[in-house]
Amino acid sequence: MRSLPVRVVWIIFGVVLVATIATYWRLPAGGTYQFDDSGPSGAVSRSITYLNFPVAIAAVGMLLAVGRSRWAVLAGALCLVAFWPGVSSDDHLTARWINLPAAVGAVLAVIVTWQGPSGRPAPRGRRDPSPGMVSVARPGTVRVLALGVLAAWAVPWIVAAIGFYGNDLPIVGRLIRAAQPTPGEPALASVHRGLHEGLFGLQLAATALLVSLYRPLRRPARAYLAGLLVYGVAISAADGWNEQVVKRGAASFQLPNVLYPALSWPWAGVLVLAAVVYVSWSWQERRSPRSPVGT
Repeated sequence: MRSLPVRVVWIIFGVVLVATIATYWRLPAGGTYQFDDSGPSGAVSRSITYLNFPVAIAAVGMLLAVGRSRWAVLAGALCLVAFWPGVSSDDHLTARWINLPAAVGAVLAVIVTWQGPSGRPAPRGRRDPSPGMVSVARPGTVRVLALGVLAAWAVPWIVAAIGFYGNDLPIVGRLIRAAQPTPGEPALASVHRGLHEGLFGLQLAATALLVSLYRPLRRPARAYLAGLLVYGVAISAADGWNEQVVKRGAASFQLPNVLYPALSWPWAGVLVLAAVVYVSWSWQERRSPRSPVGT
């Protein structure tokens, strides 16, 4: 099904949205990180900022990949508001009016992309499918393993999004640091309840891995998704390393924080790795035009 990759992505984001509504409604004000609201208003407020980051950021990639209409252009323009400095910030987790355009754009993007790309599937054996002919490649072993690793890495954050602590899980909870206090900040749990940027990074990376299965994939979409993959992995790695390694006392150094774009060596590394991914995906698509491609 040509709609499967985008639908899987939207379901992932939708499940986290439902968890967000339930958690930020249920927990008391101050019960989650840097958020002082609760009940219906708390649920709506945090859901709107969640729709800004990471949902609108991921939506741009899906719109570039499968959007073909004026509505897609409008949805993309609205989602781009989330990129403006200060609009999506962990210092402003309570929704503001500036967050509304990207939230609307994200919802519109769901409607625009839910059916997948328009046009007929590319026939097997055709070397140069026309723009209207679209297929979905089979995910290769590396891609499947990467998605599995992302899912396992996300367990502490998934539990936190539901409003609990990962170390309360049976068996696997023994390996997770969560409710234990943060060194130097005894009032703050190592993995606080609520949403985490590490979870957002994994959602962005999963979006890139799934949506990049479309063939042919337009160059702007391929470039954006390659950056999304590296960016998502980088912010998740930094967040997880801090919570599960540094706070455990197993290491003292932090991984570079690339949550916000900056003129820095870590961000230069992100761009270089994104270019490598872009070239790799381009090479694979050219190398195997007669059959679905995996990576």
